[in-house]
Amino acid sequence: MKRFFYHSILSLFLLVMFCITGGGNLAKAQSYQLVTNTDGLVSGDKYLIVSKDKGDALSTEQGKSNRGAQVVSFAQDGSIDAATLNSNVAIIVLTEEGTDLWSFQVTNGSNTGYLYAAGTSSKSNNLLKTNSSTSGLDYRASISIAKTGEATIVFENQKNTSGLSRTLQRNTSSALYSCYASAGQSPVYLYHYVEPSAVGSIEPKLSYNPASDVVLSSNIAGWSRPALTSEVIEDLSSLSFTYSSDKESVATVNSAGGITLTGTAGEAVISAKFDGDATYAPQTPTYKVNVFDPVTLDKEEGTYDNEVTVTLSAAGAQGIVYTTDGTEPTLNNGTKVEATSKELTFNETTTLKAISYYGETLSGVASAVYTIQKVLAVPTITPEGGTFNYEKKVTIASPGVAAIVYTLDGTDPKGLGAGAEVIDGDSKEITITSSCTLKARTSDANLEQFSDGLATADFIINLPQPVIRLSAESTQEQPITVTIEAEGASHIYYSTDGTDPTATSNSVVEVGAATTEFTLSEIGSYTIKAIALNSALDASDAATATCTISKVVPVPGSATMKYKKVTSMDDIVDGGVYLLACPSKNVIMSDRATEKDYYTACATYDFSGNE
Repeated sequence: MKRFFYHSILSLFLLVMFCITGGGNLAKAQSYQLVTNTDGLVSGDKYLIVSKDKGDALSTEQGKSNRGAQVVSFAQDGSIDAATLNSNVAIIVLTEEGTDLWSFQVTNGSNTGYLYAAGTSSKSNNLLKTNSSTSGLDYRASISIAKTGEATIVFENQKNTSGLSRTLQRNTSSALYSCYASAGQSPVYLYHYVEPSAVGSIEPKLSYNPASDVVLSSNIAGWSRPALTSEVIEDLSSLSFTYSSDKESVATVNSAGGITLTGTAGEAVISAKFDGDATYAPQTPTYKVNVFDPVTLDKEEGTYDNEVTVTLSAAGAQGIVYTTDGTEPTLNNGTKVEATSKELTFNETTTLKAISYYGETLSGVASAVYTIQKVLAVPTITPEGGTFNYEKKVTIASPGVAAIVYTLDGTDPKGLGAGAEVIDGDSKEITITSSCTLKARTSDANLEQFSDGLATADFIINLPQPVIRLSAESTQEQPITVTIEAEGASHIYYSTDGTDPTATSNSVVEVGAATTEFTLSEIGSYTIKAIALNSALDASDAATATCTISKVVPVPGSATMKYKKVTSMDDIVDGGVYLLACPSKNVIMSDRATEKDYYTACATYDFSGNE
């Protein structure tokens, strides 16, 4: 009875207002409303093609190849009041021409007819025209509409010719509408004519309760979903609403207005659109849901060797709070991280608990127990054994351990026997000078716990004779170069007089390297002996080589006697035979005295062509 009385009074009020205003409110309600989905496409109804960005609509004026634009005014609610339209704004009847195809017929002005994409197979320019006949024309178009209302209108291509301009758009720089090969111009929108009798004048004052701008964690199982309320309407069940979500990946809404979180972080705006009726004006209340994720841990709880690194993540949150002592994290308890991710490393058993937050809203608790067991790694031996000459430097290592124990006699170092050596630290380089089996384990600092694994490597150390190389075995008054090589040796001992190089003698030369080179220049016979040693002074057998430098004694006046011009000190040999000459005067020093006994005579000699 109360509801009947309320609506009776309301009806009487509307009738009085209509009489006072002469129906002005209803006349003002004539409008074109933005179409936000294809359900708003009604065959036979009137529409406008509008550019919201440019504030104009498709014109009745037809240029040479394109349609013009006419300015339109938008009401406060975003609609276009039909009473404010210029007569040159094209009123279009939309007709369904088949499955997902529509035609656009301009019904007013001097250029009535069907819109069509006017490009041809030979001319794919940006053309949009009107024609009364549809024969052979690309006048049918597919229509898709985004949630924002942006309409994509693509005329069919009956000619199946590539490159044709078929997408209807508003030019970004010129006040005209045309067809283009692809998106890139100003988008167009469809506005649907609403009959004036369908919309009342009373504001229903619709809103959501509780208030909007709610922040939620995506792992919340239940929450107080909002309900539509009105200060004017007592019962909203008689009104028809169209619900939508602008980000269904975050939240969806069903036809009854029930909101469901999809489990993805982000912000979704829920709209409840009321198109209006004979009593109430249209209204679209919104409800904003800001959803953030709870903390996820990229490592499952369990047992890990030595340490574990865990990454905490919470998409959409303002931050993370975590504890490692088993207590519950809150905004006032735990370590706060103002980020959506945090990496933590644990080297001892830890109970991790974490929450994410947005403002004062907290997510559920993520929890895991990470059990850390100390496991000593097996050390590495580099190189891993082999055959070498004289000696070999070997590295035993295991990063991060307190100690390493090893033996060279093949026994297990775990027993810490007489042959065991301890490395205080995680690596050491040792020198192997004799054949052996190297075994190693890692250990704690107290030498009480050892690695389960045992590293083993076999080394064979040979002591080959060094190699002696001579530039020549025999020369006449010319030096001989001697090279001694012993790759891998730490020392070389050698002698050149046949003396045993291991004996204590002044004639033995010690070289602290694996190779040496020297020159023999004195006339005589040489016996070269050499041994190679490692750093433990283990010596190889001796290598031997012999060579001779002999003296040439020429016979003066001999037919075979030849003299060569001396050009450097290297040409001067002790005991050699020489001439003193002055080629520029063609003379040589004689063996005769001059008239003055303190001069030596000159003997004439022709140097032409023979120096």
